[in-house]
Amino acid sequence: MKRVVIVGAGMSGLACAWALRDRAEVTVVEAGDRVGGNVITAREDGFVMDAGPDAWITTKPEASALAREAGLEGELVGTRPEFRRVYVAWNGRLHPMPEGVVLGVPTRVAPMVTTRLFSLRGKARMGLEPLVPRKSWDEGEDEAIAAFVERRLGREAAERLAGPLLSGIFAGDARRLSVRAAFPQFVEQEKKYGSLVRAMRAAPKRKSNGAPPPSAFVSLRSGMSRFPEALASKLDVRLGARVARIARAGERFEVKTASETIGCDAVVLAVPPHAAAELFAPLDEGAARLAGEIRCGSSAAIFLAYRREDVAHPLDATGFVVPRSGANKLVATTFVTSKWESRAPEGHVLLRAFVGGAGREEVLQGSDADLVAIARAELATLMGRLGEPVLTRVFRHVRASPQPEVGHLTRMRAMSERLAAMRGVHLIGNGYNGTGIPDCIKQGRAAAEAIARG
Repeated sequence: MKRVVIVGAGMSGLACAWALRDRAEVTVVEAGDRVGGNVITAREDGFVMDAGPDAWITTKPEASALAREAGLEGELVGTRPEFRRVYVAWNGRLHPMPEGVVLGVPTRVAPMVTTRLFSLRGKARMGLEPLVPRKSWDEGEDEAIAAFVERRLGREAAERLAGPLLSGIFAGDARRLSVRAAFPQFVEQEKKYGSLVRAMRAAPKRKSNGAPPPSAFVSLRSGMSRFPEALASKLDVRLGARVARIARAGERFEVKTASETIGCDAVVLAVPPHAAAELFAPLDEGAARLAGEIRCGSSAAIFLAYRREDVAHPLDATGFVVPRSGANKLVATTFVTSKWESRAPEGHVLLRAFVGGAGREEVLQGSDADLVAIARAELATLMGRLGEPVLTRVFRHVRASPQPEVGHLTRMRAMSERLAAMRGVHLIGNGYNGTGIPDCIKQGRAAAEAIARG
């Protein structure tokens, strides 16, 4: 059997190891003291706090399928159906997201007419979207998300709706993120229909039987970290094993940590771009340079728990997003106990506020107490009366959000060429070829298949 070393015990690395576990001798080495990478769950006094991703999208089947393989089917839970809406913070107040908005694209007239989130001019501009000429996309041509949405729907839609919704997934800046890398379906919809609104309206409609529609997102009842922990329990994972160097040894490789040198036939780098750049350096300068060009944003998640009677807001949504152009330091907030069941003791609520992100990291220079103070002040302004929190926690994510900026697909094509020339080295992870847990799992499985075939 082949000997494979996977560097990194995040979801990508664990998914790759899981797919190879019966076909190769696999060792996963992880520099940290836990598995999961950005998937972090803290449990305290009955509160369940997912500090990283709190769910995965159901339209991509890879994550749900792997969770079931790992024995977690009984843990799967969707969002609470009664609170499946979102607010947008604008001009010091929370505005309900107009009904019928799909990925920032309005598909219904009446909610857009009555909302106070947009000016009359902004509403009129969005209504003209079906008349905007389609762009003729050349091979390799790219465009920022904000520029794409503004071209199709106007400045207000890009600034107040699509920008915070779409860029929030990446903790990034919609003015720099690539629409072709992040939301390729938009480009295809423009090519096919000449209009995003027409494309959304042409999508198959779900037949209603009176029951609420199925949840678009799935989480785990006891917290997201159960997922990587379940996978790792069946794998050879070595924690606290930071890789110092990867070197060629003839047709094979040597992976060197502080305590051992592991010979192997294939190496999978399931690490962030800055770590990949360091490990690529002795193997291929071109690959190291390409990985180093991928920017990574930093952010922080701030949890605040309250007694329910100390929160004036009805908490009748999953949370709110904040446009980048406003004065707020918060970029989004999740009403955790409205989004998910079993996240707090009876009579309590849990909020998760985000600050930072690519281009907004200056706020992270403050202490944890500073970040809690910022969150409390801004939440009180937007949500009304808030009492004293019964629990606060801050989780910092340093260089944890790779940014697929304009030109990303060209860079990744060049990276694929470098990897093919190296023969036996694979690169997977969040932000390379997709973002989010399903895409990480898909990359892990694809690398496993390539190793098994080779």
